[in-house]
Amino acid sequence: MADDDVLVNYHNSLLRRSDVNLLRNAHWLNDQVIGFWFEYLENSIMDNSVCLVCPEVSQFIKLGSPSDTPIFVDPLNLSLRSLVLFPVNDSMFLDHPGGSHWSLLVYDGLVKKYYHLDSLNGANLGHAKKIANNLHLPYEEVVELKCTQQENSYDCGVFVCSNAENVIRHCLVNKGMLISLSILDSAFMNKQRSHMLQVVLTLSCK
Repeated sequence: MADDDVLVNYHNSLLRRSDVNLLRNAHWLNDQVIGFWFEYLENSIMDNSVCLVCPEVSQFIKLGSPSDTPIFVDPLNLSLRSLVLFPVNDSMFLDHPGGSHWSLLVYDGLVKKYYHLDSLNGANLGHAKKIANNLHLPYEEVVELKCTQQENSYDCGVFVCSNAENVIRHCLVNKGMLISLSILDSAFMNKQRSHMLQVVLTLSCK
């Protein structure tokens, strides 16, 4: 068996052993794990009005050439969606993954506003605004939403995945009312890493 063989092949996402191991202990989550979770949520919800954008496309929107952006964005039909979610990374490099912090940017197409949920109290707001400004979606402002704050240096990716699910479930019931989103409590968040790992292992092809 290869040291870093593929453990999960799910739609357009591949997770290798090294990716899955990030969920086992106190590790920062990479693009692959967050991209998988976004795809898992999108396929679980089965609502065409919701779009979860993968980390690579989010980063390209932030840093890529404006002339090339439509190649990646147009197929997503974002203007027809009521809800679009973007993982925000603080890396300023386009050609390789990295960074040190994740947050979540949400576009509510019903009220034409962006909402930013950051487990480090707005640390990624500037990066979130770059994404919002580079997309051709009408909006009034980027609103910082209160959310549970991380108590360590590595759980930001877990918070992004949990906040994304919370936002979707809230908005499917409360259309255009994201400002009333309930905050996830710390007890819930403390269980999320193990929950994500169990989902991944359930889908494992090994």
